[in-house]
Amino acid sequence: MLWRSTLSRIKQIQSLVRSGLYYLTEHALDEAAADGFDIYDVEHGILTGKVRMTWPKEGTYEVVGKALDGRAIGAVCRLTQSGKVRVITVYEDKPKGE
Repeated sequence: MLWRSTLSRIKQIQSLVRSGLYYLTEHALDEAAADGFDIYDVEHGILTGKVRMTWPKEGTYEVVGKALDGRAIGAVCRLTQSGKVRVITVYEDKPKGE
């Protein structure tokens, strides 16, 4: 049952992003830039991504996908009460030890 709710949640997040109903926090913009990503990489990462981790009490999701250049990108996001996706932080998803 958990996989169904996670699957429907990623579809909801992706639908909102596809419709332009998302925004990046200042922290997310800074972190994306530090890793050489821009907003289009974040958008593509979410649209190609899967939910890897959830924090149900906070309503927060870690989505991992591919940036436009093929690098793995992670984004932690939350659905807002106004029906938007708030991207809290962004990072290059590197294997542990790199």
